[in-house]
Amino acid sequence: MLSAMGNTLIAYYSWTGHTRDIADAIAAALGSDVEQIREVRPRAGPIAYIRSVWEALRGRAASLEPLERDPSRYDLTVLGTPVWAGRMSSPMRSYILQQRGKLGRIALFCSEGGANGDEALAQMAKLCGKAPVATLIVMERDLSSGAFRQKVADFTKALK
Repeated sequence: MLSAMGNTLIAYYSWTGHTRDIADAIAAALGSDVEQIREVRPRAGPIAYIRSVWEALRGRAASLEPLERDPSRYDLTVLGTPVWAGRMSSPMRSYILQQRGKLGRIALFCSEGGANGDEALAQMAKLCGKAPVATLIVMERDLSSGAFRQKVADFTKALK
């Protein structure tokens, strides 16, 4: 599907659904295709939280299920991740490592419960090897209050 600014792909990982909510709002605003990044071994229970923090702190990658969309076919890829221990999620790290040679222009967003979203976005940009055309950080409280919708509107306006 083509958006007003060209062909756009939203590629995101979401464990709790927060990042998915943001991705869905961005996709609706832009009329974009969506790639939900899925892990071979889904996370569940308290051990999953420990595993997530450990992988984020160690810069580990996760094993991903096969992808449906090729980012090289899009003018812009918008990458979204939750913030884990002040870093991007390990599934997003895996996606970028697998796809960075296929990424054209990028925009980045993250969902966070506390802090360090700017650090997670900086890590993503560095791993992609390019600067994003726009960034968005959404706090968990913005999701629960609905305030994230204005942030998404401002973000998508910057992309058009």
